[in-house]
Amino acid sequence: MAAARAQKDADVVVIGAGMAGLAAARALASGGLDVLLVESRDRIGGRVHTLRDFAAAPVEAGAEFVHGEGAATWGDVRGAGLATVPTPYWRTFMRLGGRRRWLPLHLADPGVWRSFDILWALGHRKGPDMSGAEFVGARGYRGKAAELAGLTLTAHLPGAMDEVGVAGLAADGVLHLESGVNHRVADGYDSLTAHVATGLDVRLDWRVRSVSWGHDEVELRSTSGEKLSARAAISTLPHGVLAAGVVDFEPALPSGRRDAILRIRTGAVIKVLLEFEQRFWSRHMTQLVCGDGPVTLYWPTSYGTEGPAVLSAYATGPRAAALSEAGWDVATGIVLGDLQALYPGAPVHRLVRSSRFVDWTTDPDSHGGYTFLPPGSVGAREDLAAADTGALFWAGSATHWTPVADTVEAAYLSGLRAARQV
Repeated sequence: MAAARAQKDADVVVIGAGMAGLAAARALASGGLDVLLVESRDRIGGRVHTLRDFAAAPVEAGAEFVHGEGAATWGDVRGAGLATVPTPYWRTFMRLGGRRRWLPLHLADPGVWRSFDILWALGHRKGPDMSGAEFVGARGYRGKAAELAGLTLTAHLPGAMDEVGVAGLAADGVLHLESGVNHRVADGYDSLTAHVATGLDVRLDWRVRSVSWGHDEVELRSTSGEKLSARAAISTLPHGVLAAGVVDFEPALPSGRRDAILRIRTGAVIKVLLEFEQRFWSRHMTQLVCGDGPVTLYWPTSYGTEGPAVLSAYATGPRAAALSEAGWDVATGIVLGDLQALYPGAPVHRLVRSSRFVDWTTDPDSHGGYTFLPPGSVGAREDLAAADTGALFWAGSATHWTPVADTVEAAYLSGLRAARQV
């Protein structure tokens, strides 16, 4: 045993230094194992990516919030002494029926009352799975009610109404995001990943090309030809990377996992970050959700603080795909035009100071934003997480579905699960 171990580069190699990989590596290292992380990017964090060179305060290019009061990551948030800012839903503004208003005022409109049962209907739905579009049609939602129902189904999920499965939405816990309070990490979300990474051995700019796995050994080869071997490995490769087939597995992955990769979808996500000379939106606004237009929602990133006047224009699914195709300059102009329509009295174009275009769709290390389940795909996440590949185990936000799939918390919990399996 000692001789065999001496021939390995580590007891365990973890592929990916996002939240899943960091949580797994820390848990294994705390148990006395020799752990090595390899990361294709030049930074840790994965889709947790904080920009510190854009404005006078940290701005999130990736994950935005700690979701809810009971998130598993709160222990580390508090352990790191990080300041957070609550962003309550009741301070949401919304564009519905072409009109921007405070959410409670929209909800007082009789035109939306028909959709008030949507959360109950989704939670108690029976029968075969169906798409969001089929669900809205079957429930008889029309006009503003259909628009509000569409936001309930796709504001979080990066897919079109005819792509998103309602059974998968419920199984993924997405309905939980409609309640509770989100918190923004005022010190920057990357402060949390840095805290989890303390003391870990991470090799950056190490892009995996192939993974050879067996019963008691795993060997990785990088795109530059380097090799690493270990008694076990954990893959936290994003689903988009797995679906793109840019990493070879030898032998081929079991049919159940290959099928799971096909059944899950990674959707488009884009952020257009805009810094302005001053605010032209309400200081009481935590988000502006758009029933139509090129952007899914806008976040004022300094809500609850005296930070810079920055709006994060967040687009998912078909809206993100359209902005991605348009490119930086055109997409930025489209977003500024949308803001001008939303705030016709504000000199939006004159106030803008700087912009940043963040396209996760074309990012080679993610191949998209995050995942959703099309109709008929419930159970695919469990299959993706299955420990059926010998000494190769699986983590990542797409492999965990409670309390809410494909969040930072899901990634964190998946890493702990894979560490226990190892």
